[in-house]
Amino acid sequence: MRLVGPATVVSVAYIDPGNWGSNIAAGSHFGFSLLWVVWVSGFLAVYFQYLAGLVGLSGAGLLDLFEARLKRFKPLLAPPLVAMVLATDMAEYMGLIIAVHLLTGVPLDVAAVFALVDVVLLASLSDRRALFARVIGVFVAVVALSFLVELWLVKPPLWEVALGSVVPRLPEGAAVVAVAIMGATIMPHALLLHSHLTHGMDRRVHMWQTLANLLGASAINASMQIMAATALFGRAVDLGEAPAVLEPLFGGLAAFLFSVALFAASLSASAVSVEAGVLVFRYATGRRFSAAAARLTARLVNIAPALAALHLGASPVEVLVYTQYVLSLVLPVVMAAAVRWSWRMLGTAGRVAALAGTVFVTAMDLYSFVAG
Repeated sequence: MRLVGPATVVSVAYIDPGNWGSNIAAGSHFGFSLLWVVWVSGFLAVYFQYLAGLVGLSGAGLLDLFEARLKRFKPLLAPPLVAMVLATDMAEYMGLIIAVHLLTGVPLDVAAVFALVDVVLLASLSDRRALFARVIGVFVAVVALSFLVELWLVKPPLWEVALGSVVPRLPEGAAVVAVAIMGATIMPHALLLHSHLTHGMDRRVHMWQTLANLLGASAINASMQIMAATALFGRAVDLGEAPAVLEPLFGGLAAFLFSVALFAASLSASAVSVEAGVLVFRYATGRRFSAAAARLTARLVNIAPALAALHLGASPVEVLVYTQYVLSLVLPVVMAAAVRWSWRMLGTAGRVAALAGTVFVTAMDLYSFVAG
């Protein structure tokens, strides 16, 4: 059975720059306390990606169903979905800027220009689905190998990893970061995209592809926070500063692999977000968008705010965390849609799990408003 397919593409949602920002913020500020959030979010993402793919097996993706069955609500649905695309692109762009800066040493302004290379690359791959999935798989493998070596270098305390994984804790001030982790992991744009990629697939193949790709990506996601909690806790380190902290502690290899993995994650995540952007912009405007046009539209909106934030001294990690927080606020709508249109294909246990997951994410969003 082939394990490379649509689920390989959406698995990038687990390792995009938003995950890096959220997990570095969690690990460096709260240690292993929020590791359980990564695992819960990972399992929820696996299940809801399966549901989204189920919807697509019938031939109609979630946005097709929004257009066909919820057309009168389009003025309410389109703005948050467009905001979702812009927030996602901001995260990918910020990650690419930092990665180019770390790998080449060029100033951030120059890195911002080089980081536009993803527009050209993605336009060349957008109509070649099989190659697209394989390229994404290579990028995911690079990130996975990099973090495997990182964990070997930093040698995390296994007891604390186990404790943080199974004991739910939410320290004071951690609510926004916890919700950002959920938004960064479950990724509403990845749910939408998956539902548009599975048409014609066998249900069993879809299930195994989803399990294999997304459980593996969940482990990569958790390794980010484990590395940050082990090596960066208490240091208030920003994303761009992490290699400089890692090098004297764990050697040049740790710093180099961090930068390479960030570049691979940012580029691959850009590939996925632009595909989702094409679908969302088409839904919002009623016009067809090419991959290059969708990426340029989002990038032109984001380039000035991204550069302004960097020049004003804003922390890239803070920017990434808040972009993921925006995604988490859109999540309940997309999750509810996946539940609604996969309902008849689920048994009792599946329906209970789907409702419980949607309620949990919504409750965490509401709690973040109260707790801050």
